[in-house]
Amino acid sequence: MEKTPRGLADHEKGGVMGARRTYLASTFCGLLLSTLSNTALAFYIDEGRTLEFTGKAQSRVSMRLQDSEGFTAPPNISVGNLVQWRNIFYLEINHDLEKLQGELDILKPLEWLKLRTKYHLVARFMYDAVYDVGPQAFQDVKDQDKENIDSFSHQYELWECYVDVSRGPLFLRLGKQNLAWGETDVFRLLDQINPLDNTFGGPFEDLDDRRIPLWMLRGSYNLGVLGPIDSLTLEGFWVPGNWDVRVSPLAPYGTAYSAPLPPLPAPFQQRITYPGKSMSNSRWGVRLMAMLWGMNLSVAHYKTFMDLPNPVFVIEPGPPLIGSPYQELRFDDIQITGGSLNFWESMTDTVIRAEVAWFWNEAVFIPEINIPLQPLPISIPGVPGIPQNGQIPDKDFLRWMIGLDKNVWIRPLNKTQTFLVSLQYFGQWVNDYDARMRQAVPLYPNDLEFPAVREVEGTITMLMNSTYLSGKVTPQMVLGYDVRGAWLIQPSVNLLREPFRFMIQYSAIAGNFTGFGVFRDRDQISFIFSYLLN
Repeated sequence: MEKTPRGLADHEKGGVMGARRTYLASTFCGLLLSTLSNTALAFYIDEGRTLEFTGKAQSRVSMRLQDSEGFTAPPNISVGNLVQWRNIFYLEINHDLEKLQGELDILKPLEWLKLRTKYHLVARFMYDAVYDVGPQAFQDVKDQDKENIDSFSHQYELWECYVDVSRGPLFLRLGKQNLAWGETDVFRLLDQINPLDNTFGGPFEDLDDRRIPLWMLRGSYNLGVLGPIDSLTLEGFWVPGNWDVRVSPLAPYGTAYSAPLPPLPAPFQQRITYPGKSMSNSRWGVRLMAMLWGMNLSVAHYKTFMDLPNPVFVIEPGPPLIGSPYQELRFDDIQITGGSLNFWESMTDTVIRAEVAWFWNEAVFIPEINIPLQPLPISIPGVPGIPQNGQIPDKDFLRWMIGLDKNVWIRPLNKTQTFLVSLQYFGQWVNDYDARMRQAVPLYPNDLEFPAVREVEGTITMLMNSTYLSGKVTPQMVLGYDVRGAWLIQPSVNLLREPFRFMIQYSAIAGNFTGFGVFRDRDQISFIFSYLLN
C-alpha cells in the first residue's frame, strides 16, 4: 500500500478485445504525458524561508482483473476494463510566523507572550474520470444519477486548515486536521477518530490516503519527569458537534467500489440517517502518554463514530398490513477505552508493538432484530414475510493487536540492504455473544443469508519491503489473512526519480465471503503516477 509522502503526511461495459486494448493503451499513454506535463512547486517567497508553497499532482489508473460476480453486477465490469482514473492535486502552504511577530503590530502580543505560531493550509482537487470516459456501465450509472455521481467524482475543498500555537510544554492545534492514535498498519484499532473514505479503493488503499480531516481543537501538555516516568504528556481533542459531524461516506450504488449489496426489492426504499449537527454529537477524547523503562506507553478514552452504518427496518404509517417500509442506515456513536505500547527488544533487535481496546455498546447486526419479518399465513413465492419495525442492538467488543517489526538480511535477494518485516495479529472477542450476529452483507445469491460473526476472530497481516539502487526502487509485499478463510495480497513496486514517482500495484482478495473477503471480486492492477517536490 502506498504511503503518503512525508511532505504531506500530517495532513490521497465492454467491446471487442482489440478495441479494448487500443482504448487502454491510449488512456495509459495520454495519462503518462499529461502527468509529466503537470508542474509541482515547492518554494519559499521570503529570505527567512518561513513561507513555503508545496504542490503534489497524482493520477491513479486501475483496471479490473476479475469478472464481476454476485451482487457486484450490475454494473458488469469485465476483465481489462477501467475502474478508476483518479486525478488529484494538492496545494500546500506552511508559514512560520515567528519572525513576523516582532515586525507586525498585530502579532506583537504573540512575541510578548513567547508564543510560537505557524499555520498550515492544504487545498485538494479531485476528479475521477472513469464515470465520463470509462466503460459504458459506469457512464450509465452516471446518466441515471448524474447529480450524485458528479458530486462523488468531482471534489474541490479546503482539505486541511489549522493553526499551531506552542509555548514551552504546551501545544495547541486548532482547525481542520487528522489525528491518529495507535500503533497499527493496514487495519486500524485505536485509530478511529477521523472517518475513513472507502469509496475510491476500499481495503486496497493505504490508511493515510483515506483519513478525512475534521474541524477540531487538539492540545497537549508535557508534564516532564515523574519518578521513573519520563515525558509524561496529557493530550486531548474536541470536535464540536455543531461544527463537524462528518462520517465515512458511502459509495453510490453501481460505482466501482460500492458494497456488494443487492438492490432493495419493491416497495422498499433506502434512507441514510447522518448524525445531526448538535453538541451532543461531538467527538472528544483524552490520552496520557509516557516513557517507562524504555517503553512508550499510552492510555486513552474517546468518543467517535464507526465507519459503517447499521441497517434497520422502519415502517411508516401507510396502507393496511405493511404501511410504507424502508431500510434505514444509521451511524451510531461509540466510546472506546484502550492503550498501546511499543519498545525495542535488544536481544532480538526487534520492535514490539501492542494495542488493546474496549468498544462500548457497539451497534451490531442481528437480522431477527434489525430487519424482522413476520411470517405470512400462507406461503407466497418471493415474499419471505411482512416487514416489521426493527431495532439496533449493541454489544461490547474487546479488540487487540500484537505486532513485531524487524530488519532482516536476505542476501540472495538483496546483498546491500535489509528487508523490513512487519507482522501483526488482530484479535476480537464479543462480550455477551449472540450466535445470531451477522455481517450486514448478504451471501450471494440468497439475499436473506449473511456471513456469521464469531465470538472470537482474528486477522494476521505481514508487510515486507526493501530498497535497491540507493533507494530508487522499493518492492513491497502486503499480505492479510482472516482466520475465517479470506486472503488479501498486494505486491507493489515503487520507482523514485525525484520529483517523479511511479508505482505499479496488484491487489487481490480471495477465499471465503467474510470480513474483507466480501470484496473478493475486485482484483485489480493500478498504475500510480506522482509529481512531488518537497
